[in-house]
Amino acid sequence: MGPITESGIGARPFKLFLTTAFQTVSKDQNTREVTWLQKEPEKLLAHYQYIIESTVSRFISRGFFRAEEKMEVVQEINVELLEKKMARMREQYNGSVYLRTYFSRIVYNSCLEIARGRKRQPQILSTELLAEETSAQLSPIEALAIRDEMYRLEALLKGHRQYYKLKLCFKLWVRSPVHREDWQFFDGPGTGSAIARLKEKGNGPGLSEKEAFGLANELFNLLEKKETGADSLRRWVQQQAAHFIELLNGEPPISRYDQETFKTLLRYYFGQNP
Repeated sequence: MGPITESGIGARPFKLFLTTAFQTVSKDQNTREVTWLQKEPEKLLAHYQYIIESTVSRFISRGFFRAEEKMEVVQEINVELLEKKMARMREQYNGSVYLRTYFSRIVYNSCLEIARGRKRQPQILSTELLAEETSAQLSPIEALAIRDEMYRLEALLKGHRQYYKLKLCFKLWVRSPVHREDWQFFDGPGTGSAIARLKEKGNGPGLSEKEAFGLANELFNLLEKKETGADSLRRWVQQQAAHFIELLNGEPPISRYDQETFKTLLRYYFGQNP
């Protein structure tokens, strides 16, 4: 496998994660934890020790550290959090995700920093893992993080003023299967031929990006009474994707999505929500 890289979701291999989390977080509990962060950081750190230990264990299983180094790495992270990062968290945490999710990513990045400092070459898993790995292989922290990512993406999608159009375009863009539910909203007397071509070719194994946007563009030109080219629709979709990436990365940054990892997120989401 390759070396540690900066690209990816969070910092690869902090992948896209979904399934049942190991612990349900209530709003009241999150409020208590935020209060501890502001007023009793040592109490919060003690409460979150299971997150640190679980994350370090995951890194050990991927070859970043030796098993006998576990408590040494845990202690190193604790010291770094107390001396530097907890104060930064108090300033930067804005409530856009649960605090423990934000904390988990900080711990994850701390593990990466330590691994880089020790010049380890761990086994790095590609984003293709998302389509192949079963929930039983996910760590509790990964399960929590991917669930949160799915909720955030779904909120952005469903809150978009052109949700149905964007959903269909995103599906064609990332070559996720399209279904009746994706085009039925647009079906009508004037769009029958375009819908028929979409049904016939939209799931073709050799469908190119140009062909995909051509199918969508034919449909939306009829609906919107326009005569624009498919390239105009492609640019619109990429602009929407760039905006989503900016929102998902957050301020303060909690992820490092780029176009390819965002496509992976979309494929996974559409696989779970066809």
